[in-house]
Amino acid sequence: MRRLALTLGLLMLAAPAVAQDAQPVTISPAEGNWGCIALIDNTKAGLLTIFAGSYGYASANFGSAASGTGNAEMGSDGVKFLDGNLATVGIGYGLVTFDAEGKDVLTLYNPEKAVLVCTPR
Repeated sequence: MRRLALTLGLLMLAAPAVAQDAQPVTISPAEGNWGCIALIDNTKAGLLTIFAGSYGYASANFGSAASGTGNAEMGSDGVKFLDGNLATVGIGYGLVTFDAEGKDVLTLYNPEKAVLVCTPR
């Protein structure tokens, strides 16, 4: 009985040390499914899915070089496109903000300006 109590006591002392080593999981507000609109003419641009460090984009324009997949770096305020089709066509990152009604909006940027605005699907 004493051995059991001693073992449990030692495990309880070690448990906080093990728990402190665990890294917190960051969930990016950019994760999810988004419907995108082109800012140049306010037409449907495509569908974007971002999940666990990767993305897929399906352009509404047949044969678009932007359609495809790639890797993404998740952030606390958006996403950075590391490679793949969106990065190849010049879209480098997206920031999540709120519209006038308080709903999430993901805006995708090339190095010069915002090019797509996406809303959750």
